[in-house]
Amino acid sequence: MLNQKLKGMFLAAAGVGVISFDALLVRLADADASVIAFYRGFFMGIIMLFVWLIKGEKDVIPKAKKELFMILVIALISGVGTSLFVFSVKYTIAANTVVFLATSSFFGAVFSYLILKEKIRKETAIAIAVSLFGIIVIFGNSFSIGGNLLGDFLGILLAVFMGLQLTLLRKFTHFSHYFIISASGFFLMFIMYFIADNVFDISLKSLFWLFLMGLMQVVAMFLIYGSTKFISSAEVGVFSTIETIFAPIWLWLFIGEIPPSLTLMGGLFVVCAIFINAYPQIKRKNL
Repeated sequence: MLNQKLKGMFLAAAGVGVISFDALLVRLADADASVIAFYRGFFMGIIMLFVWLIKGEKDVIPKAKKELFMILVIALISGVGTSLFVFSVKYTIAANTVVFLATSSFFGAVFSYLILKEKIRKETAIAIAVSLFGIIVIFGNSFSIGGNLLGDFLGILLAVFMGLQLTLLRKFTHFSHYFIISASGFFLMFIMYFIADNVFDISLKSLFWLFLMGLMQVVAMFLIYGSTKFISSAEVGVFSTIETIFAPIWLWLFIGEIPPSLTLMGGLFVVCAIFINAYPQIKRKNL
C-alpha cells in the first residue's frame, strides 16, 4: 500500500513538475499570442491523436447525439481555456497567470454545487475565501503598476473555464480524454487561424518551443492521470502547488522575469488555500 501511494505521489509530482515549464515556453516561443495558441492547439491535437491511434481505444465517439454534443462542448471549453492561458501569460506577469490557474479547483467546487448539486464543504468554503483574498491582492498590484489588468482578467477566466471543464469531466466520466484533448487542440487551431494575422509567419526556433510545449503537455497529462489511480484527488491537488511555486522560478532563472512582491504574497494565500482544502480529505483517507 505504501509503495502504491509513493508511486502516485511521484507521478503527480513529476506531471505537475513537467507542466510548470509551460509559462516559460510561451515566453521562449516569442510570437504573437494567437500564433502561439494556433500551434499549441495543432501540436496538442496531432500528438494526442497519434497516442490515441497507438492505444487503439475504440468507441471514443458517443453514438447518442446528446452525448456527442456534450463531448464537443467540453472539448471547446478545453480549447478556449488553453488559449486563455497563452493570452494571459502574454499580457501579464506569468506568475500571476499561474497563481490564478491554481484557483481552478475552487471554481470547480462552485460549478459542482451548481451542476452536480454537491455541497461545498466548510473547509472548501474557507479555502475559496482565502484564495479570493489572494486574487484581490494580485489585482490590487496590477491596478498600481498598470498594464496587466487584461492579462489578469484573462487569467481569472482561465481558472473559471478550467473549473467548469473539471466539473463536466466528473459528470461525464465515461467520455474519452484522448478524444477531448485531441478535439480541443483542433478547435483551438481552427479558431486561432481566423484570429491570427498570419499563422505561418513563425520561425523554426519558435516552432521547436511550441512542439516541446505540446509534447510536455501530453506527458504531464499521462503522469497526472496515472497518479489518480494511487492517491486521492485532494492529494493530487496539493501537488498542483509545484507549478505555482516553480513556474516563477523557471522564468526568473532562464529569462530574468521577477514577479512583484504582491504577486508572491497573493500566491502564498492561494497555496495555503489549497492545503486548507486538501488536508481534511487526506487526513480522513489515512485514518
